[in-house]
This record gives sequence, C-alpha cells and structure tokens, in this order.
Amino acid sequence: MSSQRNATTVTRNNSDSFHHTSDQEFKVHNKYIFKINQFKKTMISNDIHVKTVSNFKEFTKFYKLPFYIYRDNPYWVSPFWIEFKGFFKNKNPFWSHSEVQLFLATRKNNTIGRIAAIIDYAYCEKIGNNIGFFGFFECIDDYTCAEALFNSAQDWLQSKNMTMMRGPIDGRIDNGCGFLLSGYDSRSSFMSSYSPPYYISFAEKYEMHKARDQLLYHIDLTKPIPQKLTDKAKQCTTNGIKIRRFNRMRTQKELKWWIDFFLETFSDHWGFVPVSPEEVQSRFGIKQLRWFVDSSLFLIAEKNDVPIAYIWSTPDYNQLFQKMRGHLGPYQFLQFYLMKRTIKTGKMTLIGINKEYRDQGIGSYLNYLTLREMQRR
Repeated sequence: MSSQRNATTVTRNNSDSFHHTSDQEFKVHNKYIFKINQFKKTMISNDIHVKTVSNFKEFTKFYKLPFYIYRDNPYWVSPFWIEFKGFFKNKNPFWSHSEVQLFLATRKNNTIGRIAAIIDYAYCEKIGNNIGFFGFFECIDDYTCAEALFNSAQDWLQSKNMTMMRGPIDGRIDNGCGFLLSGYDSRSSFMSSYSPPYYISFAEKYEMHKARDQLLYHIDLTKPIPQKLTDKAKQCTTNGIKIRRFNRMRTQKELKWWIDFFLETFSDHWGFVPVSPEEVQSRFGIKQLRWFVDSSLFLIAEKNDVPIAYIWSTPDYNQLFQKMRGHLGPYQFLQFYLMKRTIKTGKMTLIGINKEYRDQGIGSYLNYLTLREMQRR
C-alpha cells in the first residue's frame, strides 16, 4: 500500500489581512490556537462558501465532517476527539514554532469541506525555504469545493510570505500525511492516513505535483520468517549485540536516553524537524507510554550495555479503534483491554539505529525478534 503527497508552487503575493478577536473572546477561547488570528477571508464560489473557523462550535464541525465523508466506507478509522482537539490547544509545544488557519466550506448551511493552512517555521528554517502546508483536508466529491479550499489555504500562506504549498501534511508528518494512492480496500493501519481516490484527481486538476511516494510494506506471518533475517540474528548475537525489553516500570529513565536517541537517528529523515524533548514527549502518546506500551514489542539493542538501536511495534490497534468511532471513555478503555488479544495484525511503528552501527544487520535482528513475537501470538 502506498500513499502519495502532492505539492504546488505558490506564485501570487497577497497583503496581510487579519481580524483580531476581542479581549473577551480571547479569554474564553485562547486555549485553542485557531482563535488567535483570524484571516479576513470569505470566499463564494457558486453556492459554496468558505469561511475561517472562529469558534469552538465551528471547530466541532471541522472535526465531525469526515464522519459524513466516510459514512459508508468500512476502511476509514476515525481520530479520537480528545487527541484531535488536544493537537489544536495552545499548550501543544508544536505551536511554539508554528501557526495555523482552519477553513470550512459550506453549501446551504451544510458543511461539505475543510482544510488547514499550516506554517512550521522550524521546518522552513531547517530547509531554508518558505514552504507552508495544507492538511486535515476532507471534501465531498466536488472539485469546485476542493478548489475553493485549496485557494483559501494558498492565499493565507501567501499572505504569510510562503512561496510553496505542500500537502496534505497534518501539521507534522507523524500526525498524518499524503493522499492514499492504492490500498483503498483495506483498513488504514495504526498511525496511517486514509483518503478516497478522488482526492488524487483533485490535486492533479489543481496542478499539484507529487513530492514523494510513501510505502507501507506487509509480511505474511503465517509463513516462515525469511532465512536472511534468521542468519542476521545469529550474526548479531555472535558480535555481542544484546537485546532487552523496554522497562515500563522505569519509563521516565528510559525516556531520558530514548528521546535524545530518537532525535539523533531521525535527524536526516525527510520532513524531520529538530524539536525540544518536551515536544517529542507530546507525540505518539509518550506521556501515557507506561500504560499501553507492549514491552515484548519495544526492543532495545545494546552493545557494552549502551543502547545502539530500538524497534517499537504494536498490535494494529486500529482494528479496535475503528469500533470506538472517535470516543475514548471508560467503556472504550474496558472494550480495549477485553478485546486487545483478538487483534490479528501488527504494525512496526518506529525503528532507529545509531549511525555508527548501521549496515551491520542490527535492524534485521530486531525485525526477526519482532516477527517471531508476533507469530507466537
């Protein structure tokens, strides 16, 4: 299964035009980042209106739209409301170096599309170019609506001196990025995005150009583990590589080395932005790591008692999350713990290897142990 992201160069220059909320409004809603600045933009295309999200009620409509778009789709997995709104809170460290403007498209007072225009200034600084993102894009099968949304995001990014628009990227690449290019007939896996086929045609008609392909590989666990992985595992054992599990009872101590290790090993990856350890802790549910991490699938390779690589895998929780429909309460927690052993697929989420120890078969060793554990289950 692969997903495609698209980019288009922005050429028009618009002047800044913002509307500031009153002090009273700001005090009530300032915990959400989308309330801070309001871009003066009301766009009318035929019977379609595009407006900025300016209050919590409109933000709720922004969240709920995909439930309508995918109402008959058995493969889409809804995001959790608590996580979705949490991302847009001011206390999220991501907004210390980023800003956003949310747009809703309506027809006859019905919400039919949404888009976010996002600028990550840390990303722009790293790559030396003013590239803004569009993300959180959802739309009915109507190109006029999609075009109006793309135009709105593009105009806002231009007003902030961005010279290119790229997307879909939901703020960060680990949050969700890319339009699905194939694999429409299978459920999206944990921490993967899903979109209908017509989004690709929308992007192409808008004269966007593909930036890169992203691939999701799969392996049949009912078959024997490839001999190559088995051989690499034996080789690493001979070379003194030891494997241990992540220690859930010492989570904070583990995170002290792991976060720095994560930032180092991913520093040369596409789309990576160097951020503070505090921001890393706000991602991937790391604050709650102790309670849901599966130690048998979070493995650490060590040489002379020093961590040199890790692999973090999970059961594919989307098999259960899909049934929760965005809700996360006591009933859903009970449902999760009672049914988590029924999950039949796994997901390799992250793997990192110290640059000094790459190309020595350590990744294959970690993969071998992970596949063997998944087979055992």
